[in-house]
Amino acid sequence: MKVIISEYAGFCPGVKRALKKAEDVAAVGPVLTHGPLVHNTDMLAHLEAKGIKAAEDFQQGTDTVVLRSHGVGPEVADDLAAKGYNVIDGTCPYVTRIHNLVRDISRQGKHIVIIGKDDHPEVEGIKGWSESSLTVVDSIEDAEGASIPIPAAAVIQTTYNLDKLKDILKILRSRYPDLDIIDTICPTTKDRQREVAQLAAKVDLMLVIGGANSSNTRELVNICSQSGVPTHHIQNKSQLELNWFNNIQTVGIAAGASTPEWIIREVVDVVNEINNDGVETKEETSEILEQETKPIAVGDIVVGEVVQVNPDEILVDVGYKLEGLIRKDELSFRRVDDCSELVAVGDSIEAEVTKLSDDLLEMSARKVAQSKAWTKVKEAFENQTPLTAPVVEVVKGGLIVDLGLRGFMPASLVDLRFVEDLNQFVGQEVTILVIELERRRNKVIVSRKAYLLKELEEKKSETLANLEEGSVVKGIVRRLTNFGAFVDIGGIDGLIHISELAHNRVEHPSEVLSENQEVDVYVLKVDPEEERVSLSLKETLPDPWTQIGKEFKAGDVVEGKVVRLADFGAFVELIPGVDGLVHVSQISEEHVEKPGDVLSVGEDVKVKILDIDTQAKRVSLSIREATRTPRKPAKEEKSQEQGSIGVTIGERLGNLFDQSDE
Repeated sequence: MKVIISEYAGFCPGVKRALKKAEDVAAVGPVLTHGPLVHNTDMLAHLEAKGIKAAEDFQQGTDTVVLRSHGVGPEVADDLAAKGYNVIDGTCPYVTRIHNLVRDISRQGKHIVIIGKDDHPEVEGIKGWSESSLTVVDSIEDAEGASIPIPAAAVIQTTYNLDKLKDILKILRSRYPDLDIIDTICPTTKDRQREVAQLAAKVDLMLVIGGANSSNTRELVNICSQSGVPTHHIQNKSQLELNWFNNIQTVGIAAGASTPEWIIREVVDVVNEINNDGVETKEETSEILEQETKPIAVGDIVVGEVVQVNPDEILVDVGYKLEGLIRKDELSFRRVDDCSELVAVGDSIEAEVTKLSDDLLEMSARKVAQSKAWTKVKEAFENQTPLTAPVVEVVKGGLIVDLGLRGFMPASLVDLRFVEDLNQFVGQEVTILVIELERRRNKVIVSRKAYLLKELEEKKSETLANLEEGSVVKGIVRRLTNFGAFVDIGGIDGLIHISELAHNRVEHPSEVLSENQEVDVYVLKVDPEEERVSLSLKETLPDPWTQIGKEFKAGDVVEGKVVRLADFGAFVELIPGVDGLVHVSQISEEHVEKPGDVLSVGEDVKVKILDIDTQAKRVSLSIREATRTPRKPAKEEKSQEQGSIGVTIGERLGNLFDQSDE
């Protein structure tokens, strides 16, 4: 029977750090801890024998109190200090980072979302750092039922189950696209869960060692059980049962973050006694366990808390009797004038030990970050999945993007269109695709343009699939041409032909629309194969022929404007969108050869409405009838004629005769 021990079995760095702080103080006198340092009854008994006792209720006192790695709210530490206790902060640096994030984000007025178990000590502590409203989500049901006001940001319990997290995040991202989700899972937790899942897939039996109340241990048990392998959760060797090992060829052993090395060793020893050929296995497992207790050495990866920031270096508390020093050029690849531009006191940081002396550790955070980043970047390159990262610098020919390592974005790949001023992107978070990768030369080429094109193509396909002729959709005017306007209706530009811009005649689209204007448009035709969409603005506007039928009637004399001349007549606009025809015979009392001889485009004229046909959309007009002087009644004309003559015909003739006699 072969025994395989999980590479990450036992104490995590955060728990080790808290235990060491407590043990250092216990060497001087009794120590109280704010709640149990670990969820393991055997370990708690061991600590109590050393003078380290867990307490829940604190009255006035002068004892030293160590805060456990789960952390507490600020009011808890303040209350203990006010009661006279000497408070030692054993909070895991990764948890401290969440505290700082929640405090700072909530001060911006954002709602806080905590993804984690509501009653878990770590989550209880995180809640205390929020200065705004908050929501705790611990299931798919919680995510579906949550009412989250935006703006909001989400943080995650450091030991949360990764598979469960994926399902919750999928729902939250779908419901709240603008929710800022910050990955605060402890790297050790990720590695532990991932490695245990892989181990469970290749053994016949899994033993998971940890306290009954240990949340992270239960997560490991769930992960192993989901793989289908027989899994047993035990707290120590006394709970092992011989019948579990019948017909078993390989046994996997994992342990929670609160399980000490000596309990794991005892379990391994018992399993090896059951194992008929366990000599070789015992040596192999002993070597793995020895790695848990070996002293710090060059090449080790440690997690610490930043305790001092100087312009050219920072000091880090890594839980040992030595301080860690990280010089500016080993902090990041970024070129900065002061380390304070990259980190602050209280930040947690992961670094590799590069030099070890009697009183100092020299470390490199840059090496660790780049090593991790290469894995992430390589995976993104192979799968063509997008990454989000800040732009940190403008260089000749493009931009530098911080991916945990240096990524170069050529200027031609920054946007869909040419960008004249690249400085506007510095400090921005951009989403990009890795398009070229060569580790030997530390070469990483990224493209925001490629991501935007991919996103645009996906959006275009979705729009074409859902677009219906006859529907009205919202769009943004992107471009004006002499023949029409192109409108973005969701990843695809549809054309409004100039004839569809308005009910009246339009000489140029700029008379009606402007670029970047939001409009409602009517979908005339969709051609998915050619990816063409014909739109209309006119169809969304009121029909002027309805108005003309209500406001005008035959016989009315109205003002109009000549808008077009033809050989057979002139078209006069009555209202925008409605032109009436004045036939050439209706222009003047006198004969008109061509309308252009007496009229000009743009001229205001008075016309009489002869006929309105709203169904056929025709209006007959007359300038002649509108300008003709009305005829007077016949009697009146006759009397006026007599009055003007004044004499009879006989009198006229008589005068003539008289003249001839002379």
